Amino acid sequence: MNKLYNTQEQIARKIKKILLEVNPNMRKTQLNIIPYVVIGIILSESSVASDIAKHLKDDFSLVQLDSVVKRIKRLFKNKLFDPYKFYDDVIRYVISKFKSKHNDKRVHITFDHMYSHDNYTVFMIVMRVGKQGIPLWFRCFEGKENPEAYCIKVLKEGISYVSKLFDCSYNLIFLADRWFNSTTLLEHIESLNHTYCIRLKKNIKIYYYDKNEGHKVWKFIEDLVPYKKSSKFLNNIYLTEKLHKTNIVISKSNNISEPWVIVTNGSPKRAIRDYGYRFGSIEMVFKNQKSNGFYIESVVKAKLDYFKSMYTFVCFSMLMLTILGTDYSKNKNCYKEVKITTHKYFIEKGIRVKKRVMSLFNTGLTLFKYAFNSSKYIRLPFSLKLYDI
Repeated sequence: MNKLYNTQEQIARKIKKILLEVNPNMRKTQLNIIPYVVIGIILSESSVASDIAKHLKDDFSLVQLDSVVKRIKRLFKNKLFDPYKFYDDVIRYVISKFKSKHNDKRVHITFDHMYSHDNYTVFMIVMRVGKQGIPLWFRCFEGKENPEAYCIKVLKEGISYVSKLFDCSYNLIFLADRWFNSTTLLEHIESLNHTYCIRLKKNIKIYYYDKNEGHKVWKFIEDLVPYKKSSKFLNNIYLTEKLHKTNIVISKSNNISEPWVIVTNGSPKRAIRDYGYRFGSIEMVFKNQKSNGFYIESVVKAKLDYFKSMYTFVCFSMLMLTILGTDYSKNKNCYKEVKITTHKYFIEKGIRVKKRVMSLFNTGLTLFKYAFNSSKYIRLPFSLKLYDI
């Protein structure tokens, strides 16, 4: 009989080992089931307990499937398990080992809401890695119209948490869409000595010096005329009646249905490019949690505590796979036994351009499935060492 590498038990032991490094005081009952739940989530590409249970083998094969499902559900409903504390321990460990490859230490942070049908709302903050993101902080709420999910106090709590995660030498750039047009948030980010690049709604008023008028005027964003072939910069303007002093850049209007209007306390010349990183980071995270990954929307009518725990393990699984993806991209010479096409070359305007065609998450997922129960050894590290790609 051929020897198998990266078996369920071997991977579970590796995950247990790193979890004990993350939190040496983790309860043994939780430590003995969490690695298998994570393995089941990845193999089944599902967040549904019955799907997870079907993919667990070895000792789990000797137990009735219904009993395995109940055991997983008990973990999700366990009042002694604090999902936010669990993820906090993990992400602190990951960021403590993270090193930016950029000399200017710029790190792009995006925050937004995600909805699982009308059942749950998640406020999520992610960090951009490569062309996607990893979850840093999140809070789950019941329903879609729950005012708690949109409370400024919650948003500020998350932003402050992320600020404390990083060494003060990092330049954090917070990105957000038009829903977050709050001068309170802008002032909060600025008070933490970080940069914001947030898209503005059309009905926002600004107070600035108009060259044509020859004096300062109030105008709505929608009344500002963009340039066709270049961005338009308005420095030292005042935002809303609260007179928050800041800068605005309006993207060029040529061949664009609706130009971006970005407010920033940083360099207006970089704001458009910075804001563009928002889409690849947080949108990829939500996509990987839904239709391109673990189908969290298949979990319906569960109590909020159940959803929070399930969602936490989905975030942890996604974090682990993305880290595997960065390891494969950074250390390809260590993966001679497996070749994954992550990039392809395209001809654009007569120039040969290399582009990523497989996300870091899907690279990690592909690698995991190649390596699982493989008859040949394939590197599968679980050190939670995140490379900046």
